[in-house]
Formats: sequence, C-alpha cells, structure tokens
Amino acid sequence: MIKRLGLVVSVCLTAMLISSCGGGSTSSGPASVSGSWSGSWTSSRGQSGRLTATFSTSGSTFSGPATIYNSYCFGNEYATGTLGGSKVTLGISSNAIVFVGTLSGSNISGLYEVYRGGCAGDSGSFSINK
Repeated sequence: MIKRLGLVVSVCLTAMLISSCGGGSTSSGPASVSGSWSGSWTSSRGQSGRLTATFSTSGSTFSGPATIYNSYCFGNEYATGTLGGSKVTLGISSNAIVFVGTLSGSNISGLYEVYRGGCAGDSGSFSINK
C-alpha cells in the first residue's frame, strides 16, 4: 500500500513538474480538458459502468464533478487533476481512486487504481470522450 501511494505521489509530482516547464513548443496552444466528458470504465474484477465528468481548468490543473455509475463504492464524486502535455492524472474522492491516462484530441484513456475504501485493490481501464 505504501509503495502504491509513493507511486501515485511520484506520478502526480512528475505531472506537475512537466506541466510547469516552459519549453519551446510550437503547438497552437495548450491542451485543455475543460468541458463535459462521458465514457466507461472496466474493472479487472469484471465490473464495468459509465463515467461522466465536467471539468474547469486553471493552468495545468482542473477540477469538477464526476459520476461513476454501477460502482459498489463510488457514485457522485469530486475530481481534481493535472494535465502535463498529453498526460492526465486525476484523483477522485480525495485520491481514493487515481486515474492516469493520455489526452488525444477529444479522448482521455488509460488505467485506474483504487487505493482506499471497500474497493481498495481494484484496478482497471477507462476511456472518456468530450
């Protein structure tokens, strides 16, 4: 458990450091996760459901309400996260669940892991679209 928490903290710090670097990018502007998102999640334990969220951004951070449907442990939650390049790190319910994914156009997909509560130890994949 402590190793996992250390990994999550390392991932979050790395994402924040990457997002704070200036660099000489010639992109048309920074990526954004602002807006409404909808998709699905699938647990390694065989459970699955819908996932919706509405995010507002401030620099490289974002937050907003999220709903995890068909979960035994989560429902209407609040999410906070960081965006560094195309890497998205998102914590829900005070980081009881951490999602790490890649932003590609209007899609974010990746993996999640549950660290606390009755579903601790669960993990799986997710994909949401704008």
